[in-house]
Amino acid sequence: MQPLFPYDGRTLQDLVASISEARLRRYLAAAADDVAQALRLYAWNTALSEALYGPIQGLEVTLRNKIHDRLTTAVSPAWYEDRRLSLRFAQIDQVQHAQEALRRSGKPIEPGRVVAELSFGFWVGLFSSKYENSLWRPHLRRLFINAPAPLTRRDAHQPLEGVRELRNRIAHHEPVFHLKLTAAEDQILTVLGWLCPATSRWIAHHSRFAMVHAARP
Repeated sequence: MQPLFPYDGRTLQDLVASISEARLRRYLAAAADDVAQALRLYAWNTALSEALYGPIQGLEVTLRNKIHDRLTTAVSPAWYEDRRLSLRFAQIDQVQHAQEALRRSGKPIEPGRVVAELSFGFWVGLFSSKYENSLWRPHLRRLFINAPAPLTRRDAHQPLEGVRELRNRIAHHEPVFHLKLTAAEDQILTVLGWLCPATSRWIAHHSRFAMVHAARP
């Protein structure tokens, strides 16, 4: 077991100065203004964020690869350029930025590389109502092959949007300890299971989240 960190007066001052009182505000509120306990919560929040990274990464990579595989088969390898899918400006702009990033780095502008450059927000954005007819009426059930029936585009978009918001909070080093994280991980694994049960089981087996969540200071 890791020994407790010694929080003496000078150390507390230095840590607060490094992190900032503004960033510690929510932790201080949860710790009844006990600075040492607020810092313990801050460290726990970091550990929770780290523990959730694996499941979120697993969902993000699986989702983009499954969409790419499905649309490659049904449309073409460069499906994001096919006018029949009627991509909106937000998605077209992200594709163009991905292609430009590859160009600047001297890498081939190949579909697989473009797909890997696209953000999680791009993929979640594809589940908005704008793509109800062009994408999900023909492809939703063939993508989420293990989801319970009936499944609507909204059924997929809602949990994915929740994961996207959580991912962004983690990426911006924001507090997440106060959220319903057990339910969030369950949701991540559920949607993963809709895409690929084996991957969901694998991610769940290696996840450290439950252990870290149980270690609240």
